[in-house]
Amino acid sequence: MAYKKIEIKRPRGINLDLSPYAMPNEIWSDGANVTFRQARTNVALGYSEVYGTQYDSGDNPIANTTVVGHPMIAVPWTDFNSNYWFYSNDTDIYRIGADGIHTSVTRTSGDYNGTYDTGWTSTLFNGALIFNNNVDVPQFYNETTSKFEGLTAWDSSETCSVIRPFKNYLVALDIYDNNTSNAYPTMVKWSDTAPLGGVPASWDTGDPAVQAGYNILPDTQGRILDGKSLNDTFFIYKNDAVWAMQFIGGSLVFSFRKVFTDGSGILARDCVTEFSGKHFVVGVDDVYVHDGTSKKSIITNQMRKALYSQINPDHTDKVKCVHDSKSREILIHYPSVNSTTGESDKVISYNYESESWSQRDINRIAFIGIGHVERTTGEPEGWDSDPYTWDSDGSFWGDESYNPSRNDLLYVKHGDANNTSGFFIGESGLSINGVTYKPFVERIGLDFEDDKGYKYINAIYPHFEGEGTVNIYVGTEERQGGGISWSQPQEFVIGEDYKATFRESGRYIGIKMESKTDNIWALTGYSVEYSYEGRQ
Repeated sequence: MAYKKIEIKRPRGINLDLSPYAMPNEIWSDGANVTFRQARTNVALGYSEVYGTQYDSGDNPIANTTVVGHPMIAVPWTDFNSNYWFYSNDTDIYRIGADGIHTSVTRTSGDYNGTYDTGWTSTLFNGALIFNNNVDVPQFYNETTSKFEGLTAWDSSETCSVIRPFKNYLVALDIYDNNTSNAYPTMVKWSDTAPLGGVPASWDTGDPAVQAGYNILPDTQGRILDGKSLNDTFFIYKNDAVWAMQFIGGSLVFSFRKVFTDGSGILARDCVTEFSGKHFVVGVDDVYVHDGTSKKSIITNQMRKALYSQINPDHTDKVKCVHDSKSREILIHYPSVNSTTGESDKVISYNYESESWSQRDINRIAFIGIGHVERTTGEPEGWDSDPYTWDSDGSFWGDESYNPSRNDLLYVKHGDANNTSGFFIGESGLSINGVTYKPFVERIGLDFEDDKGYKYINAIYPHFEGEGTVNIYVGTEERQGGGISWSQPQEFVIGEDYKATFRESGRYIGIKMESKTDNIWALTGYSVEYSYEGRQ
């Protein structure tokens, strides 16, 4: 029997939207807990706990080293002597240093009044760290007192949904007046210019001696949800429009123009991030990028329908995105329909080098921050402190703990009264805080450019790098959408085996590869050896 062989090189990307019978061979039709970096299909690393309870030599907890409350957000900050993370729960803000100590930096006037639904946002301006919860007056960190306090010169009767920096100004969006109980969801309010290294000294829009002012964005009824600068423009995102704000000086200070006229907007706060001179935006019904002039969808016909059908409709305000520059990826984390509390249990990530999408599992995550994470309190990770075996370690040779130029992902677990909170470093190990997962990819609907003939599959030749054991399956299908039947798994030991042998036949063929052991591997391609059994 003469066998044919077809090689599929550099399989990449998961497409859940299009029919697998109409996709290129190298695109996976399903998969989870994998990435597509460096033109390969890779096992995705998990995350492990940091900044949790530390113990002394007598196994006694050290004071002030436990995560306090149920954090909603964590952001990095440095005084150029030490690195810190600041996190907030409903009522307080805390600071974690390299020593792992959790120190309260809550305002001296009392607890805050936020909730998980109102949430927190944060920004850095002129070196000042600013927190805002949409209920209390915006707060900034006073380095002299090591406490947060109300933003200088802010009207104490007002609150805002979001406050962001632009040039030498602070811009407040979606204003609420507590004195009159009037909401201004389309108001943009900006401060006077700030002194070097400080926060603005005035927000008085009626004082002609300062540049503070405000504007109401007309035309659409949508609410302003967020804003972010790009080059010399500040983009204001409503849920049904995008506006551009540019400095012009004079009495007007800023000009405003509507950028897109097709209803483009943003889904929630923290749903925009910058990469490669563009904005990446999670919109109401599309994920798109733009440079301020033109925009394009990057998820249509790939994962758009899958993403928006999975987001819990009661918690769309909890969807967020973060840019992981070292991996060339942007992560969208969101609560699926299975998350009744609104905490994220799913991530989809976009690799902008390969222009591919992947998905993975997480557990009760409220926020993912980016910054330097101290892996081991007080010193770099060494042989003795590394918890993983040589075969299962997810770190790389020479990758020490302390590198101030390195940015890490910090996963913030919110938790509740029956579920502990915590902080976790991403790209670490092969578990979700000790709970293992099974990376897999599959492709169905392969017909080898012949949708009539029956193919007899003799062998799969996978091209693996790494180590461990992978289960390989072959699926067969008589007609499109008729339901696929999978073979028994064939174990493939990376570094020992070179093929997996099968005796399966069908008109349409499926291939599935799934980790059997907790190891790191990468797939650069695979070949299918087959023959024809005839046509019917």
